Amino acid sequence: MVRSVLIYGILLCSQSLAMQDILAPHPEQELLPGLLSSMELFSEYTAAATCSMNFNSPGGTKVVCEPKVCPMLENMETTVLMGFTNLNPGNTTGYLAVDNTNHLLILSFRGSRTAGNRKADGQYQQRDIPWICQGCQVHSGFYNSWTNNSEYIVAAVNMYADAYRDYPIVFIGHSLGGAIATLGAVLEDWGRDITLFTYGCPELGNYDFANYITNTFGTQGTKGFGVRVTHTNDPIPKVLSNDKNISKDWQYSTTSPEFWITSKNHVPVTEDDIKVIYGIDNKSGNLGTNTSDPFAHNWYFGDMAGCRGN
Repeated sequence: MVRSVLIYGILLCSQSLAMQDILAPHPEQELLPGLLSSMELFSEYTAAATCSMNFNSPGGTKVVCEPKVCPMLENMETTVLMGFTNLNPGNTTGYLAVDNTNHLLILSFRGSRTAGNRKADGQYQQRDIPWICQGCQVHSGFYNSWTNNSEYIVAAVNMYADAYRDYPIVFIGHSLGGAIATLGAVLEDWGRDITLFTYGCPELGNYDFANYITNTFGTQGTKGFGVRVTHTNDPIPKVLSNDKNISKDWQYSTTSPEFWITSKNHVPVTEDDIKVIYGIDNKSGNLGTNTSDPFAHNWYFGDMAGCRGN
């Protein structure tokens, strides 16, 4: 499946590449040039979703972070098109922005910060979604956080996608934000390819749903392409399947591929530090780690807390 415009090509000003060439295993290198830069840039856009000046913006302001948190973004020509916060249920929060340096539309969702966010996280009981895929079940709290607010967000994305017709759309998020970004990309019929980058995203549903997400945003996705980034023994991407109180009633699975950062907290990430893990529920990456470090959840190329006071 060929994309005429790819994020990696945009950041490198390089030629278009086939999707299977981007994400297929490579004997000599697991990451093609440009993917590391894309991961780092979108991690900063994700961290910026924690900043009130972005999610409270009426539009027209630059995407900003606290000093030194988002150094790449400081050099980009960016404009917040719309901020949103306290969308209930779930207290869904984030912003829609345009990046005129890289010619992108960015929809970024904040991770868990509030009681409303944590309530959504805790609603791990699954619900059936047979109109999406047969046998699929999804985390109720994540599902409600997207679907009950989707009409408002979808209308805005489509309006600006028409205005910036040649700009690829990138959905991003950390933790809960990654779950909402994924469901937003997967559950809607956008009529255009969506690019998806998530960091420390929890499992979203059962094996059938993980398989559906893998098929739609995996190596040869039918709706777009996705990059699910994990870090060492971050507990969040594996918590739902590892928690015995949850797993005795509900089966949760991870999606493929996984881009697993193996370097320690507060250490710059290189290409050699990222392993590409293929296969649903593959324990060669984060899922197979025997310990958990909550601080690993907050370090993805930089401090994902972004703006700590918001």
